[in-house]
Amino acid sequence: MTAATFQWLALLTLTALTVGLAKAGVSSSTALILVLLATLIKGRIVIDRFMALQGVSGPWRWIVLGWLLLVLGLIAFAFQHA
Repeated sequence: MTAATFQWLALLTLTALTVGLAKAGVSSSTALILVLLATLIKGRIVIDRFMALQGVSGPWRWIVLGWLLLVLGLIAFAFQHA
């Protein structure tokens, strides 16, 4: 199995996990953490592999990863204070 195939399967599995949580009607803090963690892992795969930023020097990779962390943090904050 190639690395790209493994990453694609990981993305599909994580997506299926989050869809399963949504269909089950789970709405707890634990579910929120699981969904945000899955999103972080998926985002990291996309940033590193599909955007080809894994070997990039300089701040570009960290800027994109920081943006992802900021958005996920704001989503978590919004759900915790809603």
